[in-house]
Amino acid sequence: MTAHDYNNAFDDLSLRGYRFALRSCGDKELSRDIVQEALTSLWEHRESVDREKSRSYLFGTIYRRLADHWRKLQPVVQEAREEAVAAPQEDFDAQEAVGLALATLPEIQRSILQLKDVEGYSYKEIANILAISDQQVCVYLYRARVALKKKLIAYGYNDR
Repeated sequence: MTAHDYNNAFDDLSLRGYRFALRSCGDKELSRDIVQEALTSLWEHRESVDREKSRSYLFGTIYRRLADHWRKLQPVVQEAREEAVAAPQEDFDAQEAVGLALATLPEIQRSILQLKDVEGYSYKEIANILAISDQQVCVYLYRARVALKKKLIAYGYNDR
């Protein structure tokens, strides 16, 4: 990867990486820091990273940094999730319901759902980003969608 390729990847992927990190952790400053670290890592490894693999490399780095962050906060996050999901508001809207339902999913399922349905990545790209097989991506995505649907139905949002 040349400096020109890196600049193109930076322009193309920095905002997408930030959105991914922000949706995953909900913290603007942490998201900026993680994306900056991932872009720095991409620059440092630019000679060994193929231009076509730069997106997978960047998102994989962001995901691993987020996973490290989640592991550190696991007890606190689990407590907060249980409190938020235990008593949903009577008058909350569909967006809040989806947010609460997403919060109940395991991190891997949430990440795959976001990468596929929000960012529009293919199964193969997601597998490369998360370093899992294509079949695992399909299984996790299916389980995430089923769990999300069940939770939304429990909140009173039925299929329409």
